[in-house]
Amino acid sequence: MIRFLLLLPLLALVAAPALADNLPPRATKAAAHAVANYDDAQVELLAELVRFKTVHEEGIPNAENPEFRGFADHLRQQAEMLGLDFTDYGAVLVIGLGDAEQRVGVVTHGDVQPADASKWESSPFELDTESEPGKLIARGAEDDKAPIATAMYAMKAIKDLGLPLERRIELIIGLTEESDHAPFLKVLEQYTPPEMNIGIDAMYPVVVAEKGWGGVWVTFSDNGSSDAALAIERFEGGAFMSQVPGDASIEIRGAGNALVKHVRARAKNSDDGLTYRVEQNGEILTIHAKGKAAHSSEPENGLNAITHVAALLDGETLPDSAAGQALDFVNVLLGTGLYGKQFGDIAYAHSFMGPLTVNLSTARTTEDGVTLGINLRAPAGKSTATLEAEIRAAIAEWANGRGLPEPDVRLHLGEAYLPKQPAQVEPLLAVFEHYTGIENPQPISIGGGTFARLVPNAVNFGPAMPGVPYTGHSTHEYITREQMTLNLEMYTAMLAWLAGDQP
Repeated sequence: MIRFLLLLPLLALVAAPALADNLPPRATKAAAHAVANYDDAQVELLAELVRFKTVHEEGIPNAENPEFRGFADHLRQQAEMLGLDFTDYGAVLVIGLGDAEQRVGVVTHGDVQPADASKWESSPFELDTESEPGKLIARGAEDDKAPIATAMYAMKAIKDLGLPLERRIELIIGLTEESDHAPFLKVLEQYTPPEMNIGIDAMYPVVVAEKGWGGVWVTFSDNGSSDAALAIERFEGGAFMSQVPGDASIEIRGAGNALVKHVRARAKNSDDGLTYRVEQNGEILTIHAKGKAAHSSEPENGLNAITHVAALLDGETLPDSAAGQALDFVNVLLGTGLYGKQFGDIAYAHSFMGPLTVNLSTARTTEDGVTLGINLRAPAGKSTATLEAEIRAAIAEWANGRGLPEPDVRLHLGEAYLPKQPAQVEPLLAVFEHYTGIENPQPISIGGGTFARLVPNAVNFGPAMPGVPYTGHSTHEYITREQMTLNLEMYTAMLAWLAGDQP
């Protein structure tokens, strides 16, 4: 998912005057029917879907994983019960309604990010409807199992009413969005997607641009003596690349009284919003930081535990061990900022898509050294070749300035997605304005990375409201009950409109 929200005017893609008062009667009729008959049913289906632990496991293709197979079988049964057709392509499931030659696609995904149960109030794979009234809490609740349930019942409502469809509706559910887009692209060699597509894996009002997803993995090897009096034994934090890390720790052996006192004072007097715990057990000093996990495309909604715990040692003379190098690297090139302003020349911004964001997602200590995983979200305006050159130059300058060998660097930099405005944007804005009452909504850009960029003429439409932090990938993922109802209205109306007529 999803997803740094920028409510900026889209100068080149301004929508026509609002159509909110001119929704086709079939659209409003279908939406009312859906809510009257299937509002509770969609929540029940969500509860069933989140029980499947559709998390990628290394060494097992998602399409062969028993949890994913169970998930697919359950959707097949549900589709048949609702009178919808179902095709299983392995890494992609397609649920359809109608037989028109032209088609409209609804693009989403059924895989989810990992969830550490120890950091959740209850099981992340059971829908919690009671602990916080009004919230439906589970891994995948917002990203993307609620949207799947909602879309299926929107299709059911349209089928109930027997609305004539000039476009067949196809709900396209990828099973590898969170781990690897290659299997989805492989399926597209045998399955031709519709020429009009709406993703339901992001934000409202309508997402017409997505930043490019980037990963930079930097591995440091020991360069000092393991017999040094002061040693950084471990530097750990984070769960996965697309999350702002909520936890981090540093383990130091041989810290003197002055260093211990200094760290305790910094932790105690910090006003950065994090919680620190400093423990001393013999020669070992351990510093724990607890921040706030969030989707890494919205780093401003989180508190990065890794960068902030490193900052407690900023300015200290550290050994040239792998962990010592990594800590210095973090404090010098990353700091606690979000936009890469300390990282050489990489910082830049696009007039619509906004700034490059930089999130230090993971820190891992192994026998081979320490590896930092850095997630970038890059807007249009700078080529991936230029960005890569700037990243490598900044790292080389840091290493040379300290008389160190350059660390091992591995990069993956994706292109930004900024297509020409498709025809469905105006109807979608009209549906949004009609059901939310928010006047004159405009297209937006997000931090990006959805399957919408892999199919023709695609934009995203929900499920999250503008100005509301996206909870997908967090340790407190939820969708509100109210939002599911609103989504059911809007998804049904948009499908009844787009499938029933030419926009």
